[in-house]
Amino acid sequence: MATRATISIARREEGVSFSEKPNKTIVDIYHHYDGYPEGLGVTLASYLDDKKITNGLGSRDDYDYFNGLGCMAASIVEYLKDGPGNVYIEDKDQPHGWLDYKYYVWGDDNKDIWISIFDGDECIFVGKPRALLKKYYTN
Repeated sequence: MATRATISIARREEGVSFSEKPNKTIVDIYHHYDGYPEGLGVTLASYLDDKKITNGLGSRDDYDYFNGLGCMAASIVEYLKDGPGNVYIEDKDQPHGWLDYKYYVWGDDNKDIWISIFDGDECIFVGKPRALLKKYYTN
C-alpha cells in the first residue's frame, strides 16, 4: 500500500511558526509512494541540506543555490521525478485524499530552509534539513 504525502513550498511568513500550516503555498507536490519521514523526508532533507535561496545567481558556478522559491520547487520536482507516475504537481481544485504525511518546505531569499512534517493535524517535526537527517536517517 502507498504511503502518500504532499510537499508544499511556502514562503516564510512573519508571525507564523514552522509548526503551523502556512496561510498560502507557492506549489504543492504530490508524492504517491514512500512518503514516510524515513523515506521521502530523508530524500528531501538530503537534497536540501547545505542549499541556499538567493535572489539572482550572478556568476555562481555551483549548484548549491536556488534562484528563489520557484527555482527550489522546480528543482525538487526534477530531483524526485524519475519517470511516469509517483510525483505530480497537485491540483489545488482537486487535491489527492488519504494523505499520510504533509511536508512544508519553508524558505525565502537569503534565509535558511526549514522543513515541517505533519501526520494529520499533528506536527511531528520542525527543523533544518540536517536535523531531519539526524532524526530519521537510518543506515
